[in-house]
Amino acid sequence: MSSSDSIDAPTDLPPHPEPIAATDIDPAIAGAVDGVGDRFGVLGLEQMISYAEKALTVAREALEELADTVDE
Repeated sequence: MSSSDSIDAPTDLPPHPEPIAATDIDPAIAGAVDGVGDRFGVLGLEQMISYAEKALTVAREALEELADTVDE
């Protein structure tokens, strides 16, 4: 087997950067985002953001409805 057939990662690659997350973000959330980014890249993060925006809209509407029932 020649060295070009090796399945080992090249040694000349820079080290993987640490995940970027604000300190006030729950570690589970940061881990989920970093995991999607690591596994699916930019496209996966874009899809995650799109889905999260829809979920946020639904959650805000539900919270608003709940607040309306408390005010009554």
